[in-house]
Amino acid sequence: MAGVVNDLPQPPPPAPDAGAEKPPRPSKSQRKREMIARQKLGERLVALSPEQIDRMAVPAVLKEAVLFARALTRHGARRRQMQRIGVLMREVDPGPIQAALARLDHRRYEAVVQFKQAESWRDRLTAEGAPAVAELLAAFPSADRQRVRQLVRNAEKAGDAGKKARSSKQLFRYLMTLLAEASEADR
Repeated sequence: MAGVVNDLPQPPPPAPDAGAEKPPRPSKSQRKREMIARQKLGERLVALSPEQIDRMAVPAVLKEAVLFARALTRHGARRRQMQRIGVLMREVDPGPIQAALARLDHRRYEAVVQFKQAESWRDRLTAEGAPAVAELLAAFPSADRQRVRQLVRNAEKAGDAGKKARSSKQLFRYLMTLLAEASEADR
């Protein structure tokens, strides 16, 4: 009987460097964190407009799933579609998508900064008057001196609340165009 046990085929001994060639397998927790991150990336894609998605390097199947998810209104159906997008995202390299989203975030940040700068200039111009106008013209040499002074004068002298708001908006719009021109010149 002892010979029968020894007659069973034995597995070959492990190669000495077989374990060294394979990189360590990520833990289940790590894989789950990566899946959740990719699903959140998919959720960010769903929040984008179709034009923004068209400009990104997104596979056709994923693009179709994202556009379909945008059309869904029922919570359960949308949740299932988001899970499907998460599954599709596992097969896609997230690098280019993350880079495109980072560029979009940067553009939004620049727009917010530009808006706040325009508000700040408008408030300074209406509060300080001529010294602030001189400072604005020094900062933006391409600005139309006469137009700036006229807009500031209209914003300061408007007696009616409606006229004051309209004049202030016109000044703000002009400042936004100045800031946009300056940022385009910087690029």
